[in-house]
Amino acid sequence: REKVFAEIEEQSGVDFQKLSEKKTQLFNELDSLLVETYQITPALIDDSKLVTGEEGSLCTFDLEFVKNNTREGLFDPRKMSESAKEGIVKRLDEFATIIN
Repeated sequence: REKVFAEIEEQSGVDFQKLSEKKTQLFNELDSLLVETYQITPALIDDSKLVTGEEGSLCTFDLEFVKNNTREGLFDPRKMSESAKEGIVKRLDEFATIIN
């Protein structure tokens, strides 16, 4: 096989080794220009599958307040003090910073 290549190179005056290297270089340059694109379409996710971890990811925050040494989850957020609201917003901002 190498004899055949050598014979063809002699007859044509073309260095196939250099051509092969140039081809590889050009393909590498083209490969570096390759851009991958993705299309994302909104889809409804089943809440139960989301909670069990079968689909997607889920992050929930449960807000509770303590009344008479008892935690209660049902409350009217309109009755919260401004400082409590600001504290919650601050913590959520910290969390958003961490996950980004």
